[in-house]
Amino acid sequence: MFPGCQPPEQQYSQRAKWDFMEQSQFRGKAEVATYEGTIIRYGKPREAVLVLITVLEPFLRDQLVKSESDTDFYAIKQNQVMSYQTGVYPYRQMNSVFWSLDSGTLLKAFMTTQEWCGQTYRELRKMGNTLQLFYSSYWEDESRGYETRDYPSADYTLLYDELPLFVRMDSLKSSQSVALYPMLMSSQIRRPDWDIGMPSRNPDFRKARLDVTTDEIQWQGNPRSVRIVTVTQPAFSTESGTVPEKTDVFYVDLKSSIRPLLRWERNDGGTLELSNITYTDYWEQNGPVDKLPQNLELPE
Repeated sequence: MFPGCQPPEQQYSQRAKWDFMEQSQFRGKAEVATYEGTIIRYGKPREAVLVLITVLEPFLRDQLVKSESDTDFYAIKQNQVMSYQTGVYPYRQMNSVFWSLDSGTLLKAFMTTQEWCGQTYRELRKMGNTLQLFYSSYWEDESRGYETRDYPSADYTLLYDELPLFVRMDSLKSSQSVALYPMLMSSQIRRPDWDIGMPSRNPDFRKARLDVTTDEIQWQGNPRSVRIVTVTQPAFSTESGTVPEKTDVFYVDLKSSIRPLLRWERNDGGTLELSNITYTDYWEQNGPVDKLPQNLELPE
């Protein structure tokens, strides 16, 4: 049996789609990166914390779950945990996204969100050339459902929620052929939480544009060479109105071989910036006094 998330040693002979996943920091440990800043809810900026936990995991293809028996297949898992407060009540939202270690192919993604108004669950599974959506929500006309979508052919066919890991890929290039599925991390099925009151729309792949440039930014008071990835979702019309253009900008550090994401300027108008990064076997750190180290030093 494999303890926690740690894969056996033979995994490290595999070639990873993301080069930085082959670095020594990921041998038996997870990358835990904490981002602080703001997001927009109900038209107001809210202080928010996002934690990205990226780890390698032995995986079962048929069940699409962590393996507790022998397997020769491994997945990259990224848990994305968002916490923020709106007025008197808190939000706690979490994605889990899985990719094949060697090919980078999406395997599945699922999301839960809890706040005082209710709970929502969504799961996406890639099955051949289709994407299967299962959901249960507390919103009217979104109580429970199952839908499928064709998986379109494009240079990059992505879930929005894949972007925080995807932008760290060194082979990334600007492309006019992008198909993007809307964000999972939302209590609503047919619109993201940040635009409550805007037009409802069915979740489906839509065209987007991806641009890649390089520059230098100030991060924690120091200059850093970065890859800037801009993802633009053009405006589109629905039966109930027009959804405006949305843009996300990601700043990926180029001085570190780990290619950490330093800053994310979100399409809701908020910004999240890296405030702590560490590599740990967190599944073993479950004692009453265990705490994450406060570390801002980026690996070389």
